[in-house]
Amino acid sequence: MMSRSELGRLARNVHFWIILIITAAIAIIYYEWSNWFPWFWRYFVFEFANELIGSLFFIPFLYASLVFWWRGSLFVWVLSQAAVFPLLLYYRSSIEDVLINVALSFVPLTAVMIITMELKWRERQRQIMVERERERQVYMSEIFRAQENERQRIAQELHDDTTQELLVIANRAQNLVSGDHGQSSPMVREQAEWIRDAVLKLSENVRRLSLDLRPSVLDDIGLVPAVRWLADRLNQEDGINTKVVVSGQERKLRPEAEVTIFRIIQEALNNVRRHSQASEAVVTLDFAPQSLKITVQDNGNGFSLKETLSSLASKGKLGLIGVQQRARLLNGTCVICSQPGEGTSVSVEIAG
Repeated sequence: MMSRSELGRLARNVHFWIILIITAAIAIIYYEWSNWFPWFWRYFVFEFANELIGSLFFIPFLYASLVFWWRGSLFVWVLSQAAVFPLLLYYRSSIEDVLINVALSFVPLTAVMIITMELKWRERQRQIMVERERERQVYMSEIFRAQENERQRIAQELHDDTTQELLVIANRAQNLVSGDHGQSSPMVREQAEWIRDAVLKLSENVRRLSLDLRPSVLDDIGLVPAVRWLADRLNQEDGINTKVVVSGQERKLRPEAEVTIFRIIQEALNNVRRHSQASEAVVTLDFAPQSLKITVQDNGNGFSLKETLSSLASKGKLGLIGVQQRARLLNGTCVICSQPGEGTSVSVEIAG
């Protein structure tokens, strides 16, 4: 049954008093029908013939079930049985008839309790799913944070150590090329030139890899310049005419949010580079007062959205999966629009 505090809350609810009034009115009808409500005798005869004396109490019972679920319906059921039990003893000739009447009145209470248990179970399952999703989001956030930290560390090491060592090797090779005095044969000079050029090319590749891992422009001057840098690289290296459009009042975001947004745009542009065969792309950053919307749109070959993201993942096309996962980390929404031959649009909107 209900605790004292629950009864107190129930007593302060207006529905509780309405249900009590309806229950009392029905009890009066049953006990005074022969004097005040002579028209009621036909219905009472129907109840008597069908073992349903007290069926009018189903009205407050259903009311209580809708408002208070099984606790309220149980409370009204007990009240109605207490009200109708003297009538059963008076009008029924055997204990068997009384038990049949009570059993039939118990059917709706059982149905309400079963439905309530089912709804409670579904609510619990929904809560479990929400909790698991929250835990997954925290787990993914930690993974991405660790990934960014590792990227930053590796990029720093490549820039400070590996690139410098390669430049030293290139400088030594240059000394072999430029230092003559008849000490170097043409073959040695040719090999030294090859080593110098190869090391300089390797140094440039390492520098590019370092920038891909963690562009210093993102940490130094912010998100929008870093996005422009991504667009310029796509322009220069892949020949895809890429523009960046910024609307609204540009503002500084949390460092973690800026890194995540940068990765979203980077993933989307990588998808343009690898799969779209596009000639043009537009990156739009729309700064609203309480939100930021990022859109990456291309004029490439597109794809059918009937091909689900999970099927794309099974084919190794993880870019869009990464965009969705990172958008969720910011409690944002991700919308992907694409049709074969009409390009692809990836939109992410976040609060902040």
